[in-house]
Amino acid sequence: MDTMTRAIILAAVLCSATADVITFKDCGSVTGTVNQVEFTPCPSEPCQVKKGDNATLKVELTPKVDSTKYTSVLHGIIGGVPVPFPLQNGLVSGPISINTKITYSNFLMVLPSYPKVSLLAKLEIRDDNDKDLVCFVWPIQIVD
Repeated sequence: MDTMTRAIILAAVLCSATADVITFKDCGSVTGTVNQVEFTPCPSEPCQVKKGDNATLKVELTPKVDSTKYTSVLHGIIGGVPVPFPLQNGLVSGPISINTKITYSNFLMVLPSYPKVSLLAKLEIRDDNDKDLVCFVWPIQIVD
């Protein structure tokens, strides 16, 4: 394989592995700080997710407290009404330590039965006292 072919393959791999950092709005983080949110796929905002596909969510956060575990809850806010959306891993083992950056990762299954709709996704990651380590929202469109 020549050098040019190797360079093209490397560029293709790197482009497919890039993260989609998204804009979000804090909605009441209490015992932590959101540093960055990645939602893949999301080449442009609002993020569009296809029915039947999965999306990956990564959140870099810094806790302001120690916690032995943390849980996550995802809602889609449609017309002002929060609708629960299942996550692959709602309960995540800790422990987490104060002021130590952690990366939370999860998968969102976009079921074929979901309607085409624009909504606000709201993720809450709670400490073991059930307080929001972080809470944030971002816009999503479910498409065919």
